[in-house]
Amino acid sequence: MAQSFANLLEQDKQVIAPLYGKADINFVKGEGSYLFDDQGNKYLDLVAGIAVNGLGHQNAGIKAAIVDQLNHFNHISNLYPNYPQIALGKKLLEVTGFDKAFFCNSGTEANEGSIKFARKYFNRKGEGHRQKIVTFVNSFHGRTFAALSATGQPSIREGFGSMPGDFVHVPWNDVDALKKEIDGNSCAIMLESLAAEGGVMTLSKEMVETINALQKEFGVLVILDEVQAGVGRLGTFLGFEKYGLNPDLVSLAKGIGGGLPLGAVLLKQKVADQLKPGDHGTTFGGNPVACAAGLSVVEQVSNPALLKNVEERSIQLRSGLSKLVEKYAPILSVRGEGLIIGLALDEKLPVGNVIAAARDEKLMVLSAKGNVLRMLPPLNISAAECEEALEKLDAAFAKVVK
Repeated sequence: MAQSFANLLEQDKQVIAPLYGKADINFVKGEGSYLFDDQGNKYLDLVAGIAVNGLGHQNAGIKAAIVDQLNHFNHISNLYPNYPQIALGKKLLEVTGFDKAFFCNSGTEANEGSIKFARKYFNRKGEGHRQKIVTFVNSFHGRTFAALSATGQPSIREGFGSMPGDFVHVPWNDVDALKKEIDGNSCAIMLESLAAEGGVMTLSKEMVETINALQKEFGVLVILDEVQAGVGRLGTFLGFEKYGLNPDLVSLAKGIGGGLPLGAVLLKQKVADQLKPGDHGTTFGGNPVACAAGLSVVEQVSNPALLKNVEERSIQLRSGLSKLVEKYAPILSVRGEGLIIGLALDEKLPVGNVIAAARDEKLMVLSAKGNVLRMLPPLNISAAECEEALEKLDAAFAKVVK
């Protein structure tokens, strides 16, 4: 088997574009909160496909929905009414209180759509000069050009030439910097409800109050990127509910598709009223099979018992991690909300070393910007599995802290 896997890695190098650093591990099965490799080893998965597998691996409801839809049709395009898409849209609007939904395939597409809808809104109102969108340093909104322009990480934009204009980045939670950029000529404030990729950064109460005040004073739109923090991950169905923001547009992806490519933009009616056929579109967006899976996800995640589990497991994990902060000097602090949890580490202990040590302990974790260890457990992870994760992480730190 080892020789076979070595051959697999070599084939990967020969065939797949070299855009990812890949671990030398061959997963062959997932079940619940666990992954299994070709050697029969069992790993507790706190990566969850980078917040995609919010209900773990092989969720029965998602599997049944996918198979049922495949027995009808798997694609018809957006030229015709699509009943799985309509059913998911109805459920999302019921759960969130928004007025319209647009479906796409990914988070970056959802953010592209949000940006276009915001600018079209002002253009149709006769205020086409209102194009500036203010985002935040270390934010992450995607890899396509407009979403990349909105992303506050210059290193990710490097080498790709000129970016679309009228994007400004201000420091996270810097109220004064935000106030200086917003006036009656601004289009939107775009932010994540929790900046996960950027270092697991949470919003301050003062920043939330400032955004709400600027929205009211200047009529600026608020775009909430819920690609990672939405769909139950913070213990509320949408992450902004945790803070009291009032967005006009919300972008979703990752967890909403249950492992299939699916993204969405939720719109308030006033924005939807300014859109017309042909303003935007997608061939695969709102794919019937993905939407069938998405409906199962939304039905399960919106269950109060599931959201309560997120809150309880968050408290459990954060309490256990606080003990590790006391035990290991290189761990500086615990960050995050719900089940986006981070450990900020001293630069003398590279986060990659901890990830490798955790993998040796059969625990899968990942990183975030700023030398932060990031954990994204399934939303239905059990108390016993959280205890297992804490024990494995303790053992991993014991190996790398000298």
